[in-house]
Amino acid sequence: MNDDDRTKEALFRHAILGDLLSRKLRWGQLRPLLTELSEKTFEDYRGRPRRIAYSTLEEWFYKHRHGGFEGLKPLPRSDQGCSRRLSPEIEQLVIDLKHEDPGRSAPLILRELELAGRINRGGMSVYPIQRLLRRQGLSGPRMEADVAARFRWEVSMCGELWQADALHGPALINPATGRPQRAIIFGLLDDRSRIIPYLEAGFGETEHRFLTVLHSAIARRGIPRRLLLDNHKSFTGHDLRVLCAKLDIHIVHSRPGDGPTKGKIERYWRNLRDHVIDRLDLEKVTTIDELNLRIWSYVEAEYHHQPHSSLSGKTPLEVWDSGADDIRWVSDHSRLEQAFIGEVDRLARNDSTVQWRGIFYEVPPYLRRCKVRLRYSLLDTGRVSLLDGNVEIPLRVVNPIANAHRSRNVSRPADSMNKPKTGLNAPDLMLENMIRPDPDRNDALNFEPEGEDPKGGDHE
Repeated sequence: MNDDDRTKEALFRHAILGDLLSRKLRWGQLRPLLTELSEKTFEDYRGRPRRIAYSTLEEWFYKHRHGGFEGLKPLPRSDQGCSRRLSPEIEQLVIDLKHEDPGRSAPLILRELELAGRINRGGMSVYPIQRLLRRQGLSGPRMEADVAARFRWEVSMCGELWQADALHGPALINPATGRPQRAIIFGLLDDRSRIIPYLEAGFGETEHRFLTVLHSAIARRGIPRRLLLDNHKSFTGHDLRVLCAKLDIHIVHSRPGDGPTKGKIERYWRNLRDHVIDRLDLEKVTTIDELNLRIWSYVEAEYHHQPHSSLSGKTPLEVWDSGADDIRWVSDHSRLEQAFIGEVDRLARNDSTVQWRGIFYEVPPYLRRCKVRLRYSLLDTGRVSLLDGNVEIPLRVVNPIANAHRSRNVSRPADSMNKPKTGLNAPDLMLENMIRPDPDRNDALNFEPEGEDPKGGDHE
């Protein structure tokens, strides 16, 4: 029994004794009043029916007379904090086992003690061990003693930090494959106002899909200064890092396995699941568009206009509007589109193709075996072009069947018709030199310096 329970019990006792505690009773009046109370049934603070014996009521009466309201409180156990089922040695062993391996559960510790012969098999339940671990702050499947301190925090202005994450939605038919596939909802949340810049359901948890959602969010709600992401591959790609560098967005990744770091968007996902995802009628919602329509109806018509407990009763939209001056709005949408263009170097193959993201594209034949510069859209995977100087050449996907009927004739360059004639040819020169050796060259090969013997000695 904790302090709150003792206070509630004291209030229960005080209510039973009632005006007896304040009345001035004469000799002989107390006994019949307490006898009458002992014959009644009362309901305590836990909802349990209780009948109180005469001796107990008399004890409560005199305890109140000597100690007041505090005298009605039950006394704490003299052995509080000590287990009556576990010896001090077993208690220390349980604590050491938990410290040695924080993943040990109470049932596992009990089983290990039984196997080691420290306690009799079946002689004790798991509850004493659970209570001991709870008192020592070691309860739960994993201890967080080595985890950094966690505080409630938020940024100072709108647009300073967006949290991004993905939620697994219902399984719908993917038109591309004709099979059921789990819908993935990418979303962003502004840390200061809790507003949703953008979210969208689709198929696949890829970097390309997140970049599409990020582009729509920036176009609607401005450019954030920081992004808080987890370590999924859709948030750690090269294209995302380059894009954020172009837009002066600082990327912050949470620690692996630390979900509470992004607690705000995780809390929003729970709201979205409770209000929309788990309430969907999948006989009516059969496509991604129908799912997105219901998600956005909740976001725009309900969530943005509901008072938020963490915003002092204001709505997310009210907080966002009050901080609109701090937001980095997009002033030139053409520059935004250019930021979502990536470039990469690739080596063109001998068959006039270049591979990008597992797809082969045709390049002009004169660029075979050359390193080429490709430009590609981060939003449309089908838009790939090649940079040849200042000229941008759109590329098309290779069609091997159509290429089987294309002409291989290549027109000869104009300058190949007027090649200069030098008259030098290596095979003819080697033959001529063998038939008519050059005497000057032979003398040079047979030349010997004066004063030196051919065998290496000196002339006398």
